[in-house]
Amino acid sequence: MQRISTVGRVLKAAVLASAFALAGGAQAALLTATDTTPGAFDASSGTRTFTLGAGSITDVNIAITFSKCDDPSNTDGGRCAGAGFSFNSEIVFRLTSPNGTIVNLVSAGTYGGETPGSGEQTVLFDDEAATTVGGDSVVSGSFKPVGLLSSMDGADAAGNWTLFIQDTVFQDPLNYFSATLSVTTSDVPEPASLALVGAALLGLAGAKRRKAA
Repeated sequence: MQRISTVGRVLKAAVLASAFALAGGAQAALLTATDTTPGAFDASSGTRTFTLGAGSITDVNIAITFSKCDDPSNTDGGRCAGAGFSFNSEIVFRLTSPNGTIVNLVSAGTYGGETPGSGEQTVLFDDEAATTVGGDSVVSGSFKPVGLLSSMDGADAAGNWTLFIQDTVFQDPLNYFSATLSVTTSDVPEPASLALVGAALLGLAGAKRRKAA
């Protein structure tokens, strides 16, 4: 009887050790990727790709640096050269996760104004921001996107993320300069750790059955 009790204590210790190992594996990690390939979009669209490692997604943010100008194109950044209306309603940004979840960051008509000359701006899309993106002018700052980035939570971050960029109407181009994707994750437990927990639990159950017999 004493031998079985000792086995039970050993197995319980193994279960506790495995549980602590799994808890340690759930530490938060920040994965980031930056794209600096500029582009000018005028009644056209394109994509940029970000590649991240593994981890269970708990939070997603993306910062995009861009400008919306009256002609001519603002490929060098800074303020717009054109002094006419910029037609900000033509801007579209979408983010797609590796598992195919799509979040609208800016939809056509999100910005309603035609403010000229605003030039290069950096907008951080963050579900926890105080206000939602939009308004008459494109201004730098932190804003909630049109959709919910939290809809990506729980999936694996590993793989290619895609930023879709579009200007919907000819003239008054959308100039893209760069973007940084930031994804907070909790580490995925290793299969070996999960197997250890399972084996320990089975062994403990068997020891209890033998003791009862």
